[in-house]
Amino acid sequence: TAVMLSGFCAILSILCSVITPRILGDAINILLEGSVRIMNHTGTIDFPKLFYILLIIGILYLLNNIFSYLYENYTKRAASDIIYALRERMANKVLSLPMDSVDENHRGYLLSLFTTEFRLLNTAFIYSFSKLTITLITIILTLSFMIIINIWMAIIVVLVVLLTSGIISMLLKFSQRHYHKQIAAQADTIGQVEEIYAGQEVVRSFNYEEQALEEFIHNVKVWNTHEWKSRFFSSMNYPIMNFNNNLGFVLVAIFGGILVVQGIMSVGRILTFIEYLNNFEDPLQQITEMYPQLQGGIVAADRIFNFLEMEEEENPSDKKLKSFNDEIRFENVSFGYTEDKKIIDNFNLTVKKGEKIAIIGENGAGKTTLLNLIMRLYDIDSGKITIDGVNINEYDKHSLRSFIGMVLQESWLFSDTIEENIRYGNLESTYDEILTASKHANADAFIRKLPDKYKTILKEGGNNLSQGQKQLLTIARAIISQKEILVLDEATSNVDTRTELLIQEALDKLMENKTSFIVAHRLSTVRNADKIIVLGKGRIIEQGNHEELLAQKGYYYNTLKSQKNS
Repeated sequence: TAVMLSGFCAILSILCSVITPRILGDAINILLEGSVRIMNHTGTIDFPKLFYILLIIGILYLLNNIFSYLYENYTKRAASDIIYALRERMANKVLSLPMDSVDENHRGYLLSLFTTEFRLLNTAFIYSFSKLTITLITIILTLSFMIIINIWMAIIVVLVVLLTSGIISMLLKFSQRHYHKQIAAQADTIGQVEEIYAGQEVVRSFNYEEQALEEFIHNVKVWNTHEWKSRFFSSMNYPIMNFNNNLGFVLVAIFGGILVVQGIMSVGRILTFIEYLNNFEDPLQQITEMYPQLQGGIVAADRIFNFLEMEEEENPSDKKLKSFNDEIRFENVSFGYTEDKKIIDNFNLTVKKGEKIAIIGENGAGKTTLLNLIMRLYDIDSGKITIDGVNINEYDKHSLRSFIGMVLQESWLFSDTIEENIRYGNLESTYDEILTASKHANADAFIRKLPDKYKTILKEGGNNLSQGQKQLLTIARAIISQKEILVLDEATSNVDTRTELLIQEALDKLMENKTSFIVAHRLSTVRNADKIIVLGKGRIIEQGNHEELLAQKGYYYNTLKSQKNS
């Protein structure tokens, strides 16, 4: 609606501005004709008619201003609606991308899309796309009135414009080429700044400040180089258009003077044509001046829509997983992030409901990948995973994941209160339920020592808490979610021994009567598992309970022995 109203007001505003010069020409002719009659003593100026025409001109100017205001207002409203809709689509796209696409697009790229590109697009739409629309309509209507006055003079103007437009279009190609490279370098720079800021501890602990600065300077230098080249080619448009304007006025003055002498046109009509020429060439001048903004908007829109056109995570089934009663089975499962390298290779395992399965092995053996496959964050290449005999590929992914709770090594928390971070596991949970979950997770004690207790606002990633405290909150979140299947990936890593005991106690409460998959490097945390499997190159090389694996004196036995001695 706002777009339609904007276009309607634009047309009315332009009609008022285009009709005005023609009527003004009539007023000039009345003054000239009256002056001639006064000089020849044959009459005087027709003041009633002149005042009538001037009144109409005044009304047209007033209407032009009113419709221009309405046009600007509706245009800004339409731009805000469009940008809002695009941001909403972007947010939905981020949440619906398959995991391999998420892995390919680093956070700096996404931040650039949400900040720089949307700012450029918003600026271009409000200050350039909208003006371009009204400019094109002005050019078309003005040219139409110029043709009505004198077609040959109109042809002269068009030929001059076509000559300069050809030169400008060549320059714009060079400018746009560098602008694309400028935006890419800008995104790289923003991404680097975000990574360096987030990883300050690593940067400083490894004395990487100098190298980080060098990389930053290099990225800024590339950004600067393409930016000034883009602006250099864009800035050449102004003198070319200025030459076009001057040449057009000279040719119209010469040709118009000849027509006046020959009595073909009146002076008023020549002045009207010159005014139309100004109305015709001013918009062209504005187009060249607004081109950098237009260019930025075009490039930004291209990057945004390329992202929006990325394939979303496939979820073809709407079949709901309603219950889990018997077992989870892996049958000849194979998977690789690339076609030439298998991470999981012909994997077979049966897990009964309520069992605790520990998964251990060297780095890169496929432990975390196996957990990702259970949650269908990635789909397997061959084989199948079944729940109660039904292939999980037959279920709606969201339905499947609603049965799975997880506690990961990266205990990610949101910039919100502790209460809301725990409630994230179950949005319908009450404060009392959050309190109970926190107590079970051994988190209540440290939360109550904080100044605002459960209302404490966490910084990004929960950086105002220790690693152990963050992990306890994620366990509380998992407890309150009450999922039947649990995925625990290195949940006790990177914490001290005392905190590890608290976390382990909380995990034991969390896993009561749950089917659990536990990935761990510290074998002391998995000795009570019902079954321990040792992965090697995506296959099970050992499996059994703690005593059985000790008796085999293989990988598990040797690793446990080395950890005790360390």
